[in-house]
Amino acid sequence: MIDKVTDACTGCNACYSICPVDAIQMLPDEEGFLRPIIDYKICTECNACERVCPALVPCNVLNTVEPTVMAAWSKDKTLRINSTSGGVFSELAKTILEQNGYVFGARYRKDFTVEHAWIDSIKDLPLLRQSKYMQSDMGHIFREVKRLLKTGKPLLFCGAPCHVAGLLNFLKNAPDNLIVCDYICRGTMSPMVFKKYLSDLEKEYGSKAKKLQFKNKDIGWNQFCTRIDFENDEVYLKDRFDDAYMRGYLKYNLYIRPSCYNCQFKTIPRISDISLGDFWGIGNTRPDLDQNKGTSVVFLNTEKAKTIFDQSSQNMNTTQCTLKETINGNGCVYNNIRRPVARNYFFKNLSSIGFLKAIKKYNRLIWLHSFYPRLIAKLRRILKK
Repeated sequence: MIDKVTDACTGCNACYSICPVDAIQMLPDEEGFLRPIIDYKICTECNACERVCPALVPCNVLNTVEPTVMAAWSKDKTLRINSTSGGVFSELAKTILEQNGYVFGARYRKDFTVEHAWIDSIKDLPLLRQSKYMQSDMGHIFREVKRLLKTGKPLLFCGAPCHVAGLLNFLKNAPDNLIVCDYICRGTMSPMVFKKYLSDLEKEYGSKAKKLQFKNKDIGWNQFCTRIDFENDEVYLKDRFDDAYMRGYLKYNLYIRPSCYNCQFKTIPRISDISLGDFWGIGNTRPDLDQNKGTSVVFLNTEKAKTIFDQSSQNMNTTQCTLKETINGNGCVYNNIRRPVARNYFFKNLSSIGFLKAIKKYNRLIWLHSFYPRLIAKLRRILKK
């Protein structure tokens, strides 16, 4: 049954949503990732959960050709600054909402964990804006997508590629009024790890967090900063090299869901209509396209994608680019990240001493792991002389 899918499980919740008798719960494992747990007293063994699982059953790719690649950003300067990259998702969402449609994406809860939700008003768009850098709890959001698609109104769904795959398997087809959007994903992080990180910082600052922003642009897009505003008006602002949470993610690949080390969805053609990401490295070949305020890379994978992009383009600066330019700065279009050494060591320490101390211990361990082999090799070379 579906609860036997272990490291391959992406946590997309397709099985949870498809179960006709609600015999499946999504509960956190020891690393904080949601996984399906079956109540066998209720389960009818219909196997619907296995037939919908994108880890077991590949979804139908919506297109089979190489995407049209665009560099883009919103002409609205405030929107662009408050977006992860160039604000393209917000411009696409505005187009859908202006057509009385629905937009689905990730939003923060009060405790800054993340869930998927939907909006039907532009005033609520800031809730779905920006990358959240932890796995979103999908709940029964696929059921909501299916319900609202029946209205015939346009619907934009944005999620990780595995979320989109789960949704397409759940729906069994992509109706004309559905546009699915994924993003160039490096891997999704544990909500439990994030909560321990935030808890440590709240203790350090002596106050509760009131606002959180990853990829903050106060000192520029390329600095990749994390900003946390606390209720006592103190502000935490550190870049990708100095913030312990982002360093553990970007340098060590440490608290990423196990399925992400062997992701099935890093491929061209993409499974979605649209794929979004940061256009890292575009300034090396086209300096005019990197103003350090955020530039989005946009893959237009289907004709449906080109239509909505054209409808939104009057509010954006756009330039057609090549797929090669994208891959130069975004290796995760194709490549999986490596599972780190001693990952279990980090999680063991996390439960007993908290995030900040655990990441420091892990950093020392990796330093020793890398330093002593080089030292021994040097001594051997000296002894041979």
